[in-house]
Amino acid sequence: MRKVLLTGALSLLIAGAFAQERLADPRVTYASTITATELKEHLEVLASDDFEGRETGEKGQKMAAEYISETYKINGVNTTGKINGYFQTFGLTEVTWGDRFIQAGEYTYRFFDDFYGFLNQNRDADINTDEIVFLGYGIHDKEYSDYEGKNVANKVIVILDGEPMRNGISVITGTETRSEWSAGNADKIQVAVEHGVSAVLIIDSKFQLRMDNERWRGWIDHGSMELKESYQEKALLNPLFISRAMADDLLGSKLAAAEKQINKKGKPRSFVIEKKIRVKITKLTEDVFSENVAGFVEGSDLKDEIVVVSAHYDHIGIIDGEVYNGADDDGSGTVAVMEIAQAMQLAKEAGNGPRRSILFLHFAGEEKGLLGSEYYAEHPIFPMEQTVADLNIDMVGRIDDAHAKDSNYVYIIGSNFLSTQLHEINEYNAEHYTKLNLDYTYNSTDDPNRFYYRSDHYNFAKFGVPVIFFFNGTHADYHGAGDEVDKISFNLLEQRARLVFQDLWTLANMDERIVVDVQQED
Repeated sequence: MRKVLLTGALSLLIAGAFAQERLADPRVTYASTITATELKEHLEVLASDDFEGRETGEKGQKMAAEYISETYKINGVNTTGKINGYFQTFGLTEVTWGDRFIQAGEYTYRFFDDFYGFLNQNRDADINTDEIVFLGYGIHDKEYSDYEGKNVANKVIVILDGEPMRNGISVITGTETRSEWSAGNADKIQVAVEHGVSAVLIIDSKFQLRMDNERWRGWIDHGSMELKESYQEKALLNPLFISRAMADDLLGSKLAAAEKQINKKGKPRSFVIEKKIRVKITKLTEDVFSENVAGFVEGSDLKDEIVVVSAHYDHIGIIDGEVYNGADDDGSGTVAVMEIAQAMQLAKEAGNGPRRSILFLHFAGEEKGLLGSEYYAEHPIFPMEQTVADLNIDMVGRIDDAHAKDSNYVYIIGSNFLSTQLHEINEYNAEHYTKLNLDYTYNSTDDPNRFYYRSDHYNFAKFGVPVIFFFNGTHADYHGAGDEVDKISFNLLEQRARLVFQDLWTLANMDERIVVDVQQED
């Protein structure tokens, strides 16, 4: 555990805030009401098959919203009075596949058998042309360009994935290290857009590997959602990924010969096949409504300042008839927030309530692209400038492979990105109360996993609100049907939830709100 000593000023600030509390230590008393037993009781309900995987906009998600709000009502956790009860309702546009096929000559190629695509990259289209253009690797770079001198406007082009490698040396970098053109296909798609291409068929060298992964197939087949208020058809062409067998069928023996020549000489090579081709893509849209759930504990003398504790309660629903219950993702965070809210409400009822107000937020639509928190950030119940911090909990019930021998940990992400005080508070509380080891492995905006950008706290950080993302890391059951209650470590979940409570207690009772003293990193 990497430890950072509290600054003298912050130590005095905390000490002053809790001079009386150290005598009776109420923060420990109320943290102790967060128990493994109650966490399990809630999770066995929310992550049961009855809730059908809590898919956003579906029956199970709405059942979960009702369960959370009813629990708050029973425990005396109030509404804010600013929304419809406990619910902040928002509209979504759900997009699903309609027709999706490619015809060439007399043959019809089928989705998954021969090609695939992504809903958010494609548009409604019925493209008919009399020729197919092979355009090498589809690269347009100062060192190498497949587009130089070519007019491919309104054409269907076929390109290879990756980049030309001559004797193991990248033609673009001049070294064994591949260029960014091999990192993905986004740049290739953008170049095709800029050259007016109608459809780009990218030969996926890992096509069969992807098709053999049922979870991955289910994901791209499942549909997508966007906030209704911002939905628009954005795709300017149709990028689709095809198998090598389909490419060979479309282009014949010329394909292998051209690929060999490109990599032998390091020079672009293209050709045209006279063949009628039709690309038909239809996207279906439907209006869907979902709900963020908000519980509220009002503060006293600093009640206009708000501390948020958040988790998403949606998951990915039913895929191929199997319920994906999401016990860890993010049933664990959901029940942690519920228990933290109950503990703070008990403190208030006993006369130890927080000075600042606390908003307990449960977001829907996280699995669809952080949509519930995006909506909240654009339509906050309390102004963002009054929001002191967001403590976000997403997956805190399991142990990842890196900690198989020492499970007394939690990953901390973002704690020092905007406020050094927030970071120091969390380290202080971990050391003095829960004794959890804080792992900063993913605490970087350059983390290749991009975890900082992948949960709801990010929509607060974008507005300059300091955040901490509490996380247990991924595991074999991440987004899988095996993410079940019986694999949750409830004692560890209890300790992680108690750490969040300790941070919340500090933030809610300090004389001065934490200072934003770090420049936001992009």
